[in-house]
Amino acid sequence: MPARTSSEVVLINPPLSGGDVTAKLNICTPPLGLAYIASYLREHGHKVTIIDTQVDPFSGDALIQTVQNANLIGITSSAPTYNAAIVLANLIKHSCKDATIVIGGPQATYLDSDCLARSRADAVVRGEGEITMLEIADALTYSKVPQALYDIDGITYRSNDEILKNEDRRLLRNLDEFPFPARDLLPMDRYKPPKSTGVISSRGCPFRCIFCASSKLNGKKFRRRSAHDVFSEVSELVRKGYEHISMLDDNFILDTHRVFEFADLVEDHQLKFDWSCTARVDLIDDELLARLHEVGCNGLFFGVESSSNETLEIIKKGFKTDQVLEAFDILKDHSMTTTASFMIGLPGDNAEKVKDTIDFAKTLNPDFAMFSITTPYPGTELYENIDNYDIEITLDDWSNFTLTKPVVKTSMLSTRDLQRWFVKAYCSYYLRFSYLKRAVKRKQIGFIFTPLWRGLVQAAATRAHRLKTRKA
Repeated sequence: MPARTSSEVVLINPPLSGGDVTAKLNICTPPLGLAYIASYLREHGHKVTIIDTQVDPFSGDALIQTVQNANLIGITSSAPTYNAAIVLANLIKHSCKDATIVIGGPQATYLDSDCLARSRADAVVRGEGEITMLEIADALTYSKVPQALYDIDGITYRSNDEILKNEDRRLLRNLDEFPFPARDLLPMDRYKPPKSTGVISSRGCPFRCIFCASSKLNGKKFRRRSAHDVFSEVSELVRKGYEHISMLDDNFILDTHRVFEFADLVEDHQLKFDWSCTARVDLIDDELLARLHEVGCNGLFFGVESSSNETLEIIKKGFKTDQVLEAFDILKDHSMTTTASFMIGLPGDNAEKVKDTIDFAKTLNPDFAMFSITTPYPGTELYENIDNYDIEITLDDWSNFTLTKPVVKTSMLSTRDLQRWFVKAYCSYYLRFSYLKRAVKRKQIGFIFTPLWRGLVQAAATRAHRLKTRKA
């Protein structure tokens, strides 16, 4: 057999639990992380295929047939897909023994040794995967595992009976060096909402929220793509027919100079499209909001989380409730759709504080309120120092870590309490007469009540199952 001059790579997005919050909202987004890796590998001469089982389910036999000619198979993982990623790795290795299988993504990054202990994968790619995957793909053209993995930073790998951890990979500072995600390798017409997609314009987060692992995964330094590079990708997407674009950064507006530069490019080129972005309540002002709206930004997402200054300090949000109130007061003068997230069961929460947070959400009155149950993900300070926060994990099945299922309890709130408050939060917020009136006027009833009804049905089914189990 002639020596390979390039690798044949298959990248896989595992199936997602139906309890995931995005599934409840009927939202399914493309795996841009895999698409970035694919474009980088392809740019350097490797053949790449992406399989997204979340929109294109595969039977075991069909999957094996698709990957059988690949010499490198990469599987991403989040908490809810971690178990599925391990199952896929074992299934593929059973039939494709000569293929090199790696698992990446945030969950595998933080549980690298556990991942290799539980799976037949050859290695874990930790952190950002583009350069690491390229080095693996290049090495496999002239060497075999484990020799090919010895000198590659950013991986944990198996060598005989040992699990070895190489040095962390240094993060690429100039993100403009990466080509745009290979969306052409994805079934883009299958994602929801239709004619909508996301753009990642930066990586890294300088903030310290204890429930978020972003700064550990992508670094604490804010690394930005240039406004010109972001505009080039956006304009390409608009030419292809996308009508709405979501900026998926942790905080798109962190660098206001870049935001205004991007806005100028949109205006100068008369690019017409709707878009939305993430923001922080302590970083907005009238000038910024006006400029965003002028160039088509019609939606902002804010992580508010709690009505308690004490709780905000514990979770290290970096702002106080008076700043939240001031921001939403400013927003009243701008015609932009607002979404705010709130968490139930944070450290220090009791029934009174949870009720106050729900009432605070009603006071702010965003167009959409997203309530989630506090979930300690690996890589977060909350998970790593959980004993310091009066939180106990009650379930060890990662597929339940979806933000909609209680997987913890505290000394003041049981798992049943958390589930009840979660349902109550959604019902009391969205079933207000004033909100229903506004939703009818804006023709948002269908968008709101489909996921709300699904959630109520699931809650009822869960309660019925518990009662049945108790009687058995």
